[in-house]
Amino acid sequence: MKLRGIVPVVLVALLLGACRSSPPTALEQMPGDALFQQLCASCHGPTGGGEGPVASLLKKPPPDLRTISQRSGDAFPADAVRATIDGRFERPAHGARDMPVWGWQFYDSEATDDALERARAHAMIDRLVAHVRSMQRPE
Repeated sequence: MKLRGIVPVVLVALLLGACRSSPPTALEQMPGDALFQQLCASCHGPTGGGEGPVASLLKKPPPDLRTISQRSGDAFPADAVRATIDGRFERPAHGARDMPVWGWQFYDSEATDDALERARAHAMIDRLVAHVRSMQRPE
């Protein structure tokens, strides 16, 4: 019984390691759709519908990212999406966060220019937000 609870944790840890295996410079040059496929599709699925190969291992299924605007009254909440991706927005009542905190994953704390490094991380998150916006389905 205990082993069954450990397996998803180990798989998510392995997934995170695989996600970070691309050097930051390779990631920073990717367009939003490529970043999404590299970092998000394993859970959210290639089209963002929540049907990724890792989705069944999570405690709570990933949401359908294509319906964010519908769920938000037909206005895409870019700031909320950005805060979810970068780790500022959490739902503590739902338990631990399964989704990686990409703000920290993208940020290289050993970089000599902190402002430049933050800008680089924000630019990658902005490209992901733009891609998620482009995935929205009309009502």
